[in-house]
Amino acid sequence: MTAQAFPRDPLPRVPPKPLSVSQRGRSGMEILGSMQKFASGVLRQHAAETFFANERAAELNKAHIADKKPEKSVLRERIAEAKAICESDSIYRLERLVQRYVAEENYNRGIPAIEERREMFEPFVNSEATPAEGATLELNPGYNEPKYWSATEWHLEPGGWEGYDLYPAVFAFTIGPKVFSLGGYAAVGVGDKIQEQRYQVALQFPKESYRRIYEPGCGGFSTLGAVHRVFPEAELHGSDLSPSLLKGCYKMAGALGVPVHLKRTDSTKTGEADSSFDGVITYALHHEMPPKENKALFAEMFRILKPGGDIVISDPPPFRAVDLFHAVILDWDTYHREEPFFSATGESVLEDMLTEVGFENAEAYTIGSQGSYPWVTRARKPEAALD
Repeated sequence: MTAQAFPRDPLPRVPPKPLSVSQRGRSGMEILGSMQKFASGVLRQHAAETFFANERAAELNKAHIADKKPEKSVLRERIAEAKAICESDSIYRLERLVQRYVAEENYNRGIPAIEERREMFEPFVNSEATPAEGATLELNPGYNEPKYWSATEWHLEPGGWEGYDLYPAVFAFTIGPKVFSLGGYAAVGVGDKIQEQRYQVALQFPKESYRRIYEPGCGGFSTLGAVHRVFPEAELHGSDLSPSLLKGCYKMAGALGVPVHLKRTDSTKTGEADSSFDGVITYALHHEMPPKENKALFAEMFRILKPGGDIVISDPPPFRAVDLFHAVILDWDTYHREEPFFSATGESVLEDMLTEVGFENAEAYTIGSQGSYPWVTRARKPEAALD
């Protein structure tokens, strides 16, 4: 007697959720997020213990902690020696390997996951924004970006910020929720929520109210949105070099009913009137600019601020603000995560740069619950300042 062959009913097709990547795409990104979390939360802790158990490393770190404003040459020598000690440890090398792998695979997996459903995401990315009443967007077609910006594939993104037309979807639906949301990358601690950190930075403005606030290098709406939570009546302005980021910011602000005024321009040459803002905020901007550009930006922010206006800055902590093992970790980004100015900024004293262009009461401090991130620098334009 032979077994009867029964035709198998095909499994019912479940249509994908609107604006979602496939199961394969999601799982691939979730694996990367778990790897990064394990590397930062487990492997890195073992590597740090090994480092501080080394007699020479402990000696170097003691000198580093005691030196509040070390000379750059001394700082570089200490970090170079500490790096050699770190690299003698196989756990440290494994942790760094995983970090580099995840940084690359974010795009090797994220882009195909979006491309697989291009017909779904393309309309989302290219749809017209519905701005809030009074909002403005100036994209300035043909604007010539600074070479340092256009020639860099930031964070290992193929082609840089404008290298793939659906990058907004890549960040919104793959890398952002599956990897970045877990923290543990660059200066962000494991489990830290960067969106909440932006809000905490916005709370560092010392006055109770501000009429007009400017964000140079605003990118998306995240920081301006945090500012709006703190100062809902403030008029928000921002500039950036990326058309796609500005369009995304405009669209998100419009969806939330927040009027914003955005312009594609170099933030060292805003075109804004003298003494026209009473607040300036920056978030994770300065380590993506050469030191000379940062000086020019601070001078420009001083110019557009009213006398008595405040500037609040958040960037990865300077090397002097962290232990020597952490400094080695931060320094690594310069060479392995396409952050060419990370170390130059880490060696800088931003509060001194602010003072040099005319700000007063410059101070720097951490508001982080673990480590020194977010690191805040703030200052005020003197009441009697002459523009």
